[in-house]
Amino acid sequence: MTGTRGFLDRGPLLSYDELSSYLASAKGCRGVEKARRALRLSVSPTRSPLETKTVLIATLSRKLGGYGLPRPEVNYVIAPRSEDIPFSQFAQYEVDVCWPSQRTILEVDSYLYHSDSEQINSDAKKRNSLKSMGWKVISVTDGQLSGDTLDVLMRQVAKDLKVRLKAPKPELRDWLLEELP
Repeated sequence: MTGTRGFLDRGPLLSYDELSSYLASAKGCRGVEKARRALRLSVSPTRSPLETKTVLIATLSRKLGGYGLPRPEVNYVIAPRSEDIPFSQFAQYEVDVCWPSQRTILEVDSYLYHSDSEQINSDAKKRNSLKSMGWKVISVTDGQLSGDTLDVLMRQVAKDLKVRLKAPKPELRDWLLEELP
C-alpha cells in the first residue's frame, strides 16, 4: 500500500522466518553463510530506517563499530498497571525501542514525523505518562547519531540499563555510521 508515509503503510516484503527458510534451502550457494550471519544481526519489526539504525548502532559488537548493548524489544507495547492508571493518558503505549526488565525506552524521533504541533503534543503526553509510571525515556534524533554526541547518548542508555559500556574505536563507529542509511 502506498501513501504519504511510504514504507510505514505496507507490510514487510519478507519475514525473518521466510528469509531464514530460503537461506536454509540455498545451502551451499555462494554467499549464503554471510547472509545467514547478517540475518542474525537483523532487527525487526522496526518501523523506520532511523529506528533500525539506532538499534544496530546500539547493539552491534564493538568489532563492527557498535556499542554492544543488550538486544532490545522493538515496537514494544506497554499496558499501564492498575496503580499507573492515574498517571496514564492512553490505554497502552507502543514504544520504539525497549528493555522491559530495566524499564528503559528509546523513542526515536525523525524530523519528518515528529515536528508538527499535534505530534509534539502527543509525544509529550506519552513521555510524561511513561516517566510517571516509572519508565526511563530517552529521546533519539538523527542529529544525535554521530561522533561524540553518539558516545554520550550510548553512555546515557548504558547507565539506565546498568551495564558497563566501552565505546567502539571512533574510526569503526564512523565506518558503521557511513554504512547505515
